[in-house]
Amino acid sequence: MTHRIAVLKPDRHIYTKTGVSIDRSMAEIKKMLVQAGCTRMGSQEDTRGKIPLYTLIFEKDGLPFMIEYPIIYEKMSRGPDKLRMDISGRIIRDRIKALLIEVEIGASPFTAAMAQFTAIADRSTGRPVPMENYLLEHRNEITTGTLFLPAGGSP
Repeated sequence: MTHRIAVLKPDRHIYTKTGVSIDRSMAEIKKMLVQAGCTRMGSQEDTRGKIPLYTLIFEKDGLPFMIEYPIIYEKMSRGPDKLRMDISGRIIRDRIKALLIEVEIGASPFTAAMAQFTAIADRSTGRPVPMENYLLEHRNEITTGTLFLPAGGSP
């Protein structure tokens, strides 16, 4: 999995003031996705390493989707940076909410609005990855016109 890492400066970002847990944000996201007609939903918390990794997998009309929550740290003036997965949860929640509003008002079909999260099999590992991550990892192939997407199938 390729969870992104970000570091925020304290008090310089609206999300550093959040008090909402990642679990609550994930529950709200799941509720929104169910209301949008998504099925076969599952979440994963991988705690094998020093940093917990959160992933949400779901389906809509048989198409698999995958959201990998970014790993966010808040820069501290003294001591080590503070892990803020609560911020990660709110950012993803707000992002999904905005995309689903586009769907609701008819500005975009669900599959187009959520395309960045479409789960595809990575050619090198065979494991599912979000389309967004796959495209970022293969940007050189895109610019040279040699990118071929893997064959279909569910993760």
